Amino acid sequence: MSAETHREGATIEHRPDVAPTGIAGLDRILRGGVPAGRPTLLRGAAGTGKTVIALTFLCHGIAAGEPGVLVTFDESPEALLAHAEGFGFPARRHVAEGRLRILDMRPDRNEVQVGETIELTVILARIAHALEGLAATRLVIDAIDGIEATFASYPSLRSELARVFDWIRERRVTCLITTGERGEFSTRYGLEDYVADCVIALRQEVTNRVMTRVLRVVKRRGGAHETNEYPFLLDAGGLFLVPVTGAELTAKVSDRRLSTGIPGLDAMLGGDGPYRGSTVLLSGQAGTGKTSLACSLVRAACEAGLAVLYISFEESIDELTRNQRVLGLDLARYRRDGHEAAGPEDHQDDHRDDHPKDGLVLRPVRAVELGLEEHLMRVMRLIGEYRPDLVVLDPISSLAGRGHDPAAKETLLRLLHLLKAEGVTLIATELLSDDGGGVSHLDVSSMIDVWIRLRRHENDGEINRLITVVKARGLPISNQVKEFRISGAGLAIEEPYLGTGGIAYGTARLARAAEDEAELEQLDQELERARHARDQLTEVTAAAARLARIEEEAKGAELDRRIAQIEQRLAQIARARAAVSRGRE
Repeated sequence: MSAETHREGATIEHRPDVAPTGIAGLDRILRGGVPAGRPTLLRGAAGTGKTVIALTFLCHGIAAGEPGVLVTFDESPEALLAHAEGFGFPARRHVAEGRLRILDMRPDRNEVQVGETIELTVILARIAHALEGLAATRLVIDAIDGIEATFASYPSLRSELARVFDWIRERRVTCLITTGERGEFSTRYGLEDYVADCVIALRQEVTNRVMTRVLRVVKRRGGAHETNEYPFLLDAGGLFLVPVTGAELTAKVSDRRLSTGIPGLDAMLGGDGPYRGSTVLLSGQAGTGKTSLACSLVRAACEAGLAVLYISFEESIDELTRNQRVLGLDLARYRRDGHEAAGPEDHQDDHRDDHPKDGLVLRPVRAVELGLEEHLMRVMRLIGEYRPDLVVLDPISSLAGRGHDPAAKETLLRLLHLLKAEGVTLIATELLSDDGGGVSHLDVSSMIDVWIRLRRHENDGEINRLITVVKARGLPISNQVKEFRISGAGLAIEEPYLGTGGIAYGTARLARAAEDEAELEQLDQELERARHARDQLTEVTAAAARLARIEEEAKGAELDRRIAQIEQRLAQIARARAAVSRGRE
């Protein structure tokens, strides 16, 4: 069926008092589905998706074993069948198998003249016969406002409409009634009062020449419902809606790590890279290597057997694969076989494999062709379709920065909440302006787990890329600024040169190292010469000391001899005097 395929779709609780529409997001807003056995009004202008929702409601019920009847007051049965098959519903097969019947109730202008009245008894009898013949429990009345011109007065139409809704309640058939906004039909005839069980309003918003479809549940009698406005996506793949404004602040936590594919960067993140299921923001100026770094993470994830969805908002698939192949990142080898987008027929099987397929899916999307909300829907539908483990949005700033939309931050936060709740690892690149001082303008840091900032360093006629890990929750990160090198050999992290003149990168790093080596060699030579001179001085000093000692010793010996001679002479004189004295006696 053309129903939303989403990981959280299985969490919707089906109760006997509700009838699922087959659109998981809408059923989640309605807390299970539209009221069972009662009428629901679906109103909106042309092109808002009323008929698609009605067809989804009918065909989903038929697939679940609930035959249905479609009553049209506007389009022909053939046009409705073609419309249904265009969205992937096998409506003709359902008709052939007797599980769907279409009643053409378009007024015949040749039989009912303006000013006359039309009696609905015959119409109700035909509808009752069709319901009983199929044992149908689901009924769609499409474009009920198409009968307005066949009634002579407002009171008569008002009473007949009340009769129709009462009849639906009495038969306890689950009915979806569509009406446009033509001439304020719903307000004029009080349809919201009559169909007070449930009213769903659809409208289109056009901002900056970009259209977004929005849904809101106005009322739902007998049960709670979400009250916000919800954007939805309507294209060849069917209708897709995620109640993003009602997303809870939950996240699937993993202790497993994902390598960046660059050993030096893994080391800056504690050795093994970021945690799986985390949100990684790669910010930097143009040409700093954000996309290449993201592709390195993609290659590492594919090598680990993970499923990867790469959404590029600026480069085509051929451009991306060619440019990265030059750097040794061959993304083409990891792409899944049959990578083209799924057609409507692929949506008919709601029993998808619960496990994601590995490999890479590349999806280029022009950022300017869709509104923010529709981009969000497309991203979530692709996630539901491919069930990736890792999603790359390159660059996410192309969504947030366009037109300075004040709702951009809110939209991005909701997207990050949804991806975290799914346990999907997100790699988002952000373009920073040259005069922004390296400051992120997304203002979503509260939801970012790992923030890696890249910048250009211009010096001596050369541009070098520098990388810094600004934050990484739960990881022991490096506080250093290092060089990020991109070459034909791949990506690498280089340690900066720390010298006496400061930090140097690139060729200046080599020049500074050479200068420092030359200076060191010169200092070594001067040191050797100084040491030699010092040794020579020491030897001269020692020789002079030895000579002084010799001279001192010689002078001492001479003085000792002189002293001995004088002492000997004095002794001789003393002896002579003693001898003379003895002679006189």
